[in-house]
Amino acid sequence: MRRIAPLHLAAALLLVSACTGGDRLGEPSGSPMQFSTAVPDTPVAPRDLCMFDGVNGRVLTWSDLMRLVRRTDVVVMGGEGGPDEGVVRAAVVDDVRAAFSPTAVIDGCTDAEACAQAAADALHDSKRVVVLCPASCDLAEVSRRIRALHWFSSVTTVAMVPSGARALAAAERDRADVVIHTAPERAVRASQASR
Repeated sequence: MRRIAPLHLAAALLLVSACTGGDRLGEPSGSPMQFSTAVPDTPVAPRDLCMFDGVNGRVLTWSDLMRLVRRTDVVVMGGEGGPDEGVVRAAVVDDVRAAFSPTAVIDGCTDAEACAQAAADALHDSKRVVVLCPASCDLAEVSRRIRALHWFSSVTTVAMVPSGARALAAAERDRADVVIHTAPERAVRASQASR
């Protein structure tokens, strides 16, 4: 019986060394650096525009925006007609629809009350609702009215501002939960880059 114990100990040590990757399987022999098979999370336009937390001015990424959408029921978007505004709206709608089916998209509301009523009605049949407000709508007012009609709902507001600034201006704070600058400054104009 005592002779078997050392054999069990030797087998256990071999198993532990094999499980911890002692021989570094999969890594090229003599590799000077770590490598990964993961694809980097590099956003493509318009997901690479400057985005900010509307309260504290912290820089956000598209992943941060989508994480925020994951925790909310209604996304209220409005803008001032920047050059990439339509593309940003389409990207948000596409990504929300891909992640949360069914998603209701409300476009063409004329005022805050109409937008709020349409969103409250759509919440009964959809996992997420995206409300695309005209420039004349106050996003905070739309959000307040949605919460009044459907008070268990969480609402995220997204303002699109035609600015190329790389920081959030003081006047843009508290405008929305997320502020996206839709007029990026480019080192090389798009028309020159394609030549």
